[in-house]
Amino acid sequence: MARKDRPIGAIARAGYARAAGLIPMMLFLVVFFIGPLLVNFSQSFAGPGTMFREYRRIFTDGYYLLVIFQTVLLGCAVTIGCLVLGYPLGMAIARASGRLKAALMFAVVAPLLVNVVVRSFGWMVILGNQGVVNWIGSALGLAPLELMYTWWGITIALVHVLLPFMALSIASVLEGIDPRLEEAAKVLGANAFNALRLVLLPLSFEGIVTGSILVFTATVGSFVTIMLLGNASTMVLPLLIYQQLTVVSDWAFAAAMGTTLLVLVATLLWVQARFMRPGWRQARTV
Repeated sequence: MARKDRPIGAIARAGYARAAGLIPMMLFLVVFFIGPLLVNFSQSFAGPGTMFREYRRIFTDGYYLLVIFQTVLLGCAVTIGCLVLGYPLGMAIARASGRLKAALMFAVVAPLLVNVVVRSFGWMVILGNQGVVNWIGSALGLAPLELMYTWWGITIALVHVLLPFMALSIASVLEGIDPRLEEAAKVLGANAFNALRLVLLPLSFEGIVTGSILVFTATVGSFVTIMLLGNASTMVLPLLIYQQLTVVSDWAFAAAMGTTLLVLVATLLWVQARFMRPGWRQARTV
């Protein structure tokens, strides 16, 4: 009996050892992630008046609803821009090899190596009224473009810095696709566009969704680029939270807006999980 119980005891001790190894990581998450979230959530109820006063203020005031809409719309615009540019770039990275692949990878990640403030000032030089874009346009006899302090300039700058997340997510999935599948589609009569639409796009769906989630969440949380390249008419939720903290000193309202932004991102992650379910994918492809 004792001999039979030994393996069970050894397995139990191994399980306890693994659980003990997770304790430092769990403590770190509780102290530095869950703890601040709980403090922020409790702070949103610390204002005067009724318990949900700050949240009612957000969802009943047209201005704050407009800011939330602008934040989501900017996230969608940047995500679409990164997808349009990132898919062919990811395909080029996946199909390249040797030095060419290394050069493409470096070109993709180069924007992430530059400080966000320096990068934003660089875009101010390029997009300004007397910047490079308008200088080239005037040389070609075109009318000057208003790109600074507009949504267009902010979108261009954010697409530039967040493009690597989309391109690398797609490239990592495309590298795992057997190239013979695309060749078989072309042998069966599909042209290049149909092979892309019917073979590559469905098989790289996971990379597209992952890249889109990364780009969208990074966009709705962007702050410095929008502050430097935008103005009062290009208000988004992170910038409004910053103003509530530093200018108005309304900590309860800022905490409520921070919680709202967190719920928005969490909802998006839930939608991603729904899209990535095999049952959902199979039901849509039948």
